[in-house]
Amino acid sequence: MKIGKKLILSMLAITLATMLLIYGGLYAIIADLRGNVQKLYEDIRADAEQTIEEGLYAQDSDSLGVLADMQMEVTDSRLRIVSDAVKQSAEYAERLYASPADHLNSAYAPVHLSRAPETLSARYMYSAGTRETGALRDELKLLSNMEEIFAPIMEYNSRFLDNLYVGTASGIFYQYTDNNVFRENYVVTQRHWYVNAIDSPDQIMWKETEIDSYGRPCITASKAVKGPDGKIVAVVAADVNFEQMMSNVIGSGLGETGTTFVLGSTRDLVAYSTFMEDVKAHDGLYNAFEDHFADPKTVLKKIDACAFGNGEAFHAELDGKEIYMTARTIPSTGWLLCTAINAEEITEPIGKVTAQSDQLFAAARAKTTAEFKSLILNAIITIVVIALLVALIEYFISRTISKPIIRLTDTVKNTGEGDFEKKSDIDTRDEIGDLARGFNKMQDDLKLYTENLKTVTAEKERIGAELNVATQIQADMLPRIFPAFPQKKEIDVFASMTPAKEVGGDFYDFFLLDDNRLALVIADVSGKGVPAALFMVISKTLIKNRAMQGGTPAQILADVNNQLCEGNDADMFVTCWLGICDLSTGLLTAASAGHEFPAVCGSDRNYQLLKDKHGFVLAGMEGARYRDYEIQLARGGSIFLYTDGVPEATNVNGEMFGTDRMLEALNRCSDENADVFIHAVSSAVQAFTGEAPQFDDMTMVGMTWYGKD
Repeated sequence: MKIGKKLILSMLAITLATMLLIYGGLYAIIADLRGNVQKLYEDIRADAEQTIEEGLYAQDSDSLGVLADMQMEVTDSRLRIVSDAVKQSAEYAERLYASPADHLNSAYAPVHLSRAPETLSARYMYSAGTRETGALRDELKLLSNMEEIFAPIMEYNSRFLDNLYVGTASGIFYQYTDNNVFRENYVVTQRHWYVNAIDSPDQIMWKETEIDSYGRPCITASKAVKGPDGKIVAVVAADVNFEQMMSNVIGSGLGETGTTFVLGSTRDLVAYSTFMEDVKAHDGLYNAFEDHFADPKTVLKKIDACAFGNGEAFHAELDGKEIYMTARTIPSTGWLLCTAINAEEITEPIGKVTAQSDQLFAAARAKTTAEFKSLILNAIITIVVIALLVALIEYFISRTISKPIIRLTDTVKNTGEGDFEKKSDIDTRDEIGDLARGFNKMQDDLKLYTENLKTVTAEKERIGAELNVATQIQADMLPRIFPAFPQKKEIDVFASMTPAKEVGGDFYDFFLLDDNRLALVIADVSGKGVPAALFMVISKTLIKNRAMQGGTPAQILADVNNQLCEGNDADMFVTCWLGICDLSTGLLTAASAGHEFPAVCGSDRNYQLLKDKHGFVLAGMEGARYRDYEIQLARGGSIFLYTDGVPEATNVNGEMFGTDRMLEALNRCSDENADVFIHAVSSAVQAFTGEAPQFDDMTMVGMTWYGKD
């Protein structure tokens, strides 16, 4: 073989070997690149799914809690209306039996059930086997006076009550209703509502859902009636309007699949969304808890943890579907209200986003794979052709192929570190350029996937917007129009409240009891957030309603305290200051339930703390007593009321604002109107705290008395 031929063969072998090494290295790099991209996508996808799922469940847990609190309050208030109606009716019946001679000449005349019209009216019948006597007719005439209390109760509470009735030990069944079904075999003293009341004569007894004598689902409250000798002579009962309860409370839920159900003391279902359909389908009650839940014992433990402890929302299986639920206690009955939503509805956004991203990535991967195969084929052809070329051409080819791949690898590494903006600048017309453009497209797809994650996150911000609505509702409950009483030139009243959270527990109120008396109220509920706001609404309503009935501040606080103590399982309490001002004399009669000392400006135009004697906080102890005291305001004198958020405001150094700085701010404008000195205190607090966050609600009320002239 000639030397030239050997040289050609040697060069060809070297070139061929070199090309094989180059393309072999390229193949390894590209294969590793494809593997890195695949792993990168899978890691991003797994982390995103976990993050979205955790966020969605946390978001729905908060929403379920707020909804459960609201539904519990609504249900409890409606059940209390029924129990109050029974209690008032029972007390009225006892007064009838205590003095029958004063009521036997009543003008009321009930109609026998067999002849009663289908309108709301009083009607009666006797138990099966009861013989009518003169004494029985007299007792019926006595009971006919019950129409005096039954009629107004049914008129104003028809949305919550179905029937009001009383059964006597002698066999009379007296009813106020629009149902005229006559039952010949009906025995009053054998009915569940009658027996329950006899067993516990001093309590309102609740009979959980049963099918009544009219064939309808029914929830009944009953109370025994005692005669003058202490013996039980009758039982008063009322039926809950079951359809209203189902449509207005049980029928509402979170999202499209949300549902609500109530568990009784025996932990059977009292009401749930498909209750009526199940009654028809099973020809009777289908309310056993174990008939609807898988692993009912475990679910009941978790429900009790939510209702009575600090348990969080949890997963369960209801009628074959996975749900996410929480629970609350209904104070008036001790029943449990549970709110749930299908888990599929919570996680539905994850599936949509994941499916979309999988589709985009699959398309990008298919395109990349096709381009990769094309690249390999072209590489083989190129090796055969380039084997005939000199080393210079081989070097040129290696430069034009290997360097773009290395740059593309760098771009992949940047993408793996989360940089989706820095794209490959390779713009060649060969397969490497196509691969780079395919990778750039995949970057855009991953960016789109990230934007979809932001959309899901925005849903959580929607919940925050709903809390802002709750803040506005709470603010609207407080009087905010100033001047408050433009027709009353003898006084000037101003107030402000700044909650620490979206909703707070502080509140204030001022209202005229009559043309010459003004009531001032300021209070601070323990705790923060939604629970404090709910307790604040109850406390404010009770105080104003009781104050309008008359009495001294001490009497008003004592009665409200007893009402708040009832069913206060959350152990919340309220500090409160209540004053009633005689507008003609400036004499202010006040009482304090553990609230901050008021600041009073007298004739010397100098504010000082009035260290009044405190009573115990409201809702802290049943039967607590409070003491009235008097403040004589001078003409042009003022009183300043506040919550602990003012003196306890803290700056970045941990120092508190204190009452001394508060009095200093007040005395700088002691001759000014109420709005001026309140704004002065607020500005002083803001200047003191600076950038420090507000940790407690800050509420202030001021009044200046000028006298009748």
